Amino acid sequence: MRPVVAGDQAFLRELVASTRPDLSILDRAIGEMLVRMQYDAQVSDYRRRFPGMEESIVLVDGVTAGRLYVARSRAEIRLVDISLLPAYRGCSIGGQLLARLQDESAGAGLPLRLHVLQGNPAEELYRRLGFRPGEEEGMYLAMEWHPTLPKE
Repeated sequence: MRPVVAGDQAFLRELVASTRPDLSILDRAIGEMLVRMQYDAQVSDYRRRFPGMEESIVLVDGVTAGRLYVARSRAEIRLVDISLLPAYRGCSIGGQLLARLQDESAGAGLPLRLHVLQGNPAEELYRRLGFRPGEEEGMYLAMEWHPTLPKE
């Protein structure tokens, strides 16, 4: 893991595009414009809602593989966003990142919360890791994990 830097913008847009295969049917210039707009709006919204959010690049053997955005407060640890390039999905990397957050959550005695797009395959991973569904909020489902014991 390393912090996001200004030079990561092209990679981060590529990452967003990898989550939107529906855009591949569009003219390349139009698709790139839509990805740029979506990325800019998404990051702006995240930063507005979660000031001080930690923005990290996920590295696998030194290669940029994804992003992890986490907001911490006195009340919770919030997984704002986790995204991996297709080549790194289903390889237990996401599970390892979530396990680290669960360890942090247990150590702090705070709930770990997130929102997932309903129908996203990641929802099943969250359930397997002990996250419990909460309220549906539009297209998203709130999920939460509570540490059972404080970390020693």
